[in-house]
Amino acid sequence: MDSRRVIVTDVDGTLTGDDDALGAFADWLASCRDRHLLVYASGRSRSSLVGMLEATGAPEADAMISSVGTEIHLGDGRPLPGWGERFNGWDAGRVHRALAGLPWLERQAAAAQTDLKASYDAGELRPADLEVVRARLTAAAIDATIVYSANRHLDVIPGGAGKGIAARELARAWAIPPDRVLVFGDSGNDAGLYREGFLGTIVGNALPELRRAVGSAAYRSPFAYAGGILDGIRHWSTS
Repeated sequence: MDSRRVIVTDVDGTLTGDDDALGAFADWLASCRDRHLLVYASGRSRSSLVGMLEATGAPEADAMISSVGTEIHLGDGRPLPGWGERFNGWDAGRVHRALAGLPWLERQAAAAQTDLKASYDAGELRPADLEVVRARLTAAAIDATIVYSANRHLDVIPGGAGKGIAARELARAWAIPPDRVLVFGDSGNDAGLYREGFLGTIVGNALPELRRAVGSAAYRSPFAYAGGILDGIRHWSTS
């Protein structure tokens, strides 16, 4: 069994947001890189994520989870074997057709869409609105997970996909147990990371939606952005 630890972090609003804190995290990781694997987990597409990380000078990752946990790529760019195949036949086009006509859903630009992710702008949705979405997907016999975050982004992805499940599959592939996986996030689309038995930290600038979704199942850092990542690493190293 691999003795290294895995750091899985959201990017926008978690890793990024404070350049000094990001630099401190990068310096810390460089000092102990042989003992850690780094995974970025983002709602962004892989191409968007790569471009953004290059612009910030963030450390290179050993793997990337992108498009709200529907895609996993290893550090050399190869997809994680077997991951994508489990969603064969799932078609985001069916989601768009099933949800057509809902006045409070605005389909995002084509660049935000993939075959495995149907994305919408949807501000201030009520629980009843989300139930309408679920009912339409069920009526269309679409096995889907609904991810609503920041009170404005709605993503529909395959059932069995998501950031947490993707992180679990990476840990299994690397033969690393859940209690050696540290996860970090700031918004609702990170909630799945805290449901797999990992060691979770919510950064100090996190949205209330993540705190509500996770409850007491994670350490709540008083430090924001990458400062919260470093604080969470310290917390779980001494717990």
